[in-house]
Amino acid sequence: MRFESIKNDFSGMARFESHKMLSVSIVVICSLIAAFLAEPILSMLLGERFGGGGFANIFSNFSLFNAYRVAFAFVGVLFVLIHFIVDIKVFYNAVFKYRYVIAVTAFFLLVIGQIHFSSIAMFDRHIQPGYGSEFVNPIFGWPRAVRSDEWMVQTPIQLAAQFGHDAFGRYNEIVRGTQTENMLFGMYLGIATFAFPFHIFFLFGAEYGVSAHWVGTLIMTFMVSFELMYIISDKNKLLAVVGACLITFSPFYQWWSFPGFLGPGIGAVVCVYYFIKSETRLRKLLFAIGSATFFSQFVVTLYPAWQVPAGYLFVGFLIWIVIENWEDVKKFGKYELLFIGFALALISLAVGTFIINSGGYITAISNTAFPGARQTYGGGAELGFILNRWANGGVFAPMTAFEGSFVGSNVSEFGGMFSLFPIPILYLSYKMIRTKNVDLLSLIIIIFTIVMGLYIMIGWPLWLANITLMSFSLQTRAMDVTLLAQVFLLVRALSYRHAQRDEQSILKTNQTKVKYILFTLVAGGFLAYVTLHFSVVAFEYSIHQIFYVPALIGITVTIYSIIDYSRTKLIFRTACLFMIILSTVTWMTIHPIMRGLDALYSKPLSYQISELATDTDEKWISLHSVQGSAFLIANGASTISSSNFYPNMELWSLLDPDGVYEEVYNRYAHVSVTLTTEATSFELLVQDHFALHLSYRDLAKIGVTFIHALDPLDDFETVSFTLLYDEGDSRIYRVHNIQNY
Repeated sequence: MRFESIKNDFSGMARFESHKMLSVSIVVICSLIAAFLAEPILSMLLGERFGGGGFANIFSNFSLFNAYRVAFAFVGVLFVLIHFIVDIKVFYNAVFKYRYVIAVTAFFLLVIGQIHFSSIAMFDRHIQPGYGSEFVNPIFGWPRAVRSDEWMVQTPIQLAAQFGHDAFGRYNEIVRGTQTENMLFGMYLGIATFAFPFHIFFLFGAEYGVSAHWVGTLIMTFMVSFELMYIISDKNKLLAVVGACLITFSPFYQWWSFPGFLGPGIGAVVCVYYFIKSETRLRKLLFAIGSATFFSQFVVTLYPAWQVPAGYLFVGFLIWIVIENWEDVKKFGKYELLFIGFALALISLAVGTFIINSGGYITAISNTAFPGARQTYGGGAELGFILNRWANGGVFAPMTAFEGSFVGSNVSEFGGMFSLFPIPILYLSYKMIRTKNVDLLSLIIIIFTIVMGLYIMIGWPLWLANITLMSFSLQTRAMDVTLLAQVFLLVRALSYRHAQRDEQSILKTNQTKVKYILFTLVAGGFLAYVTLHFSVVAFEYSIHQIFYVPALIGITVTIYSIIDYSRTKLIFRTACLFMIILSTVTWMTIHPIMRGLDALYSKPLSYQISELATDTDEKWISLHSVQGSAFLIANGASTISSSNFYPNMELWSLLDPDGVYEEVYNRYAHVSVTLTTEATSFELLVQDHFALHLSYRDLAKIGVTFIHALDPLDDFETVSFTLLYDEGDSRIYRVHNIQNY
């Protein structure tokens, strides 16, 4: 990239005459002022204990926390205002040309700032509330309790890998209080780390590692989604942005905290396409390595409920790419074959090493009561749930799930992707029948949708589910992948008019236009009604009604844009803008924006744990608090009661030698511990959570040395407790066993 080229692009964009420079200066100053004013207003509205303080104290109480807020607000306001002083077309052409420079720059700036989207601020509600630095709170947004698998399991487990005798080794003895494999979460520094490109914990520490994982995954998914949408939309840049937003900012992708199959799967498809289309050997080699990286990352996700249906979808894309570019494929020579072999070798090495290093987990979880024993053959999905998720992707309801508004079902299950199902699939089918011209990609995705739809709504014979591996999936997870397919169809349908604008319009007369407008209003009204009606089940009545009007307007405009063969630019761009804004607002209202790990490491309890937890042979438990156990392992304490992402059968067998409760504890589960004077017992609370009623007499048997408790403990016949720490409703006791009782 040459400096002159960059200079010419941006000089053309802004035409840096003196009056333009003045306009830029004014916009920058206005953006800065607006950002400073927005910060105290936000703080007062949220009633926060940190930051803000009102207009009178904006400068006297200004802190680093406020500076972060001002910085984000400044960038947002500046982006909006810059549209009024530059040539929009030139501006976005420059953004497109330098999109990877912008993406990499954003990645480094956000990681340097230790920005991430974890809900670890939830710990401030459970562990010493009100203690710690100002960054225990999000910069923007709210932590999400429903994402406990992220903030209470995955993130603490990743952080635990930095502690113990062999930091980032194959095993650590922090999680589960016993030898636990690090590889599953990519925390083992070895060959298989190739499949976890954003895990830089090893190099720069936990804060930057967590940031790189979140920011890198989000940016990567957006960029590869943009590229794939750019390919299938016949290189329509606006539709590529729309598609990337509909996927990356969707309620599904956000509420599930960036599912590991999606970005890597799309990335592998994109790299294969560009490997075929590239003309230089260097580019082919790079895309071969990219394909290997993404494919390995897809495989090591190890969640077949998504991987199996997604695998079929992405294989369909690869078939389309190879057939559409068969002439290029036939030209492959020895170098292309060598690069393909090299990529396959990388995949085999990374995936093979991962499987070897995760063998204990794979074997254990495969033999559990949950989820290992789970097998399904589909069917039984509730119609209203299907209609809402497929028709509007659950977009208009999850975005309203602010604190206190969500009153019903699991919002993660409710979140989907905006796709206007079944309009695109009906239109594309009609188009292919009418023109007698088969669009292979559309046909593949339509067939995939029908097949998955049968699995979701009716079910398959068990033998068919077994041989296709769909028995490892679930109706809801197959529905997630089917929703992704509908987004591809939506973009494909919208791209038709652009690609074939010279054909005779089907809207020749005003009468025909009226018919299509009426059809659009009826279809849009129906889908908007679905949005309104089925969101009542899960969300406050006063909130869901607000979204009926914009839902109706946006949906009808988008539907009309699909069938508007003459491509009315205003309608098309309005529809695209609606989908971009809808996706962006949805994204902004789901995850919090956090800085650093102060929610874990600035608490006084954290410092005390670090002083005491120097020997992994000294075991900890947390009483009445699953969150306490997660906090302990994140701070390096070898904790028996931490979430068993695979069961600690050796430990539980000590407490249950006859296997009476094996069905309870042989599972992925959170563990709640209470002390009892009775015999030790286990109680299944829900499918992924059990209670351990631990006898005082068995504390010595499992080697408990320290107890984290919220309430005071009294001595018992066989044990006594020494209070070591008491602050902010958190207590640490040392356990002393009374001998010869």
